[in-house]
Amino acid sequence: MTTGRIIVTPNDTRDKMVLRMMVNGSFPLFAELGSSQADELLEKIGRARAALHDKRMSEQGPLAVLEFSVVSPAWRTSPDIALEGPDADSIALGLKHSTYGWLTFVLPDKEARALGEWLVTTTGKASGD
Repeated sequence: MTTGRIIVTPNDTRDKMVLRMMVNGSFPLFAELGSSQADELLEKIGRARAALHDKRMSEQGPLAVLEFSVVSPAWRTSPDIALEGPDADSIALGLKHSTYGWLTFVLPDKEARALGEWLVTTTGKASGD
């Protein structure tokens, strides 16, 4: 049976990401990726990860949900990034993750309003309080 793991670190000058793949105790694969190559790899990994079947969040328990959480992330919104086609009214919401950088979500107006209402109701504070 083949066993392996992947080790990812910045290089000494912190301008590239070093990828080492250990198979059966040795490092037969090694790569240095610049930032654009690293971004491309992360996007491909993200797309493959999104295709995997997962348990629903409610089935994972609270510790699984908090594993990659960020407390008080920076956030930005923009009506300039929009969906196209019918029902395209939308707003972009960017949340900054400490590991993954800016993650942008485009929310249709209906979903943005529902999220806003939920946040106001849950925190018990209205705008201007």
